[in-house]
Amino acid sequence: MPKISAPTVGAHRAAQRAALVRAAEAVLKEGGAAGLNPRTVTERAGMSRSSFYDYFPSKDDLLVAVAIEAFGRWNESLAEALRDVEPGLQRLRALVETTMRMTGDGEHDLEGHLRQAEFSPARLDDLMVLHDELLRPVTEVTAELGAPARFVPLVHGVLGAGVQAVQHGADPASTAADVVALLESGLPRD
Repeated sequence: MPKISAPTVGAHRAAQRAALVRAAEAVLKEGGAAGLNPRTVTERAGMSRSSFYDYFPSKDDLLVAVAIEAFGRWNESLAEALRDVEPGLQRLRALVETTMRMTGDGEHDLEGHLRQAEFSPARLDDLMVLHDELLRPVTEVTAELGAPARFVPLVHGVLGAGVQAVQHGADPASTAADVVALLESGLPRD
């Protein structure tokens, strides 16, 4: 029986799986999707190559696990930032400022690497469900401001343009201020 490094087999398996996900994130950040394969991930995690398939049937499954972790952290950070903020303009500001700060901190980098990956159609559908969940705060804030639902993709687009600006070197705080100013002046309210 293989040696386990946790109190239970279940805890050991969870720790090994988490180590593979963390290793995959590191490989993605360093070399993009092209550099990610079972060998590079297991080497980074300090595991044998054959153990990869004990936890993930395919590279796609590993990439989806990475996306689940990254999207989960992103959603948790946004939820925490918005938790005690007054609905309306204050929540819009908090949403934009947090998004730009997290982007400036590199939290959005994995998204770009995941976009480079070629997923099977089924796994791509799984990722789109996760991505749609990221729109929930934008949808909520847009509704709080009294703007029609048709403005949600437009708000998301302006937010995405801000993210791209920060990824290309713009200051997160000043970009957040610009995005907020644009949205505050451009969103219709009842």
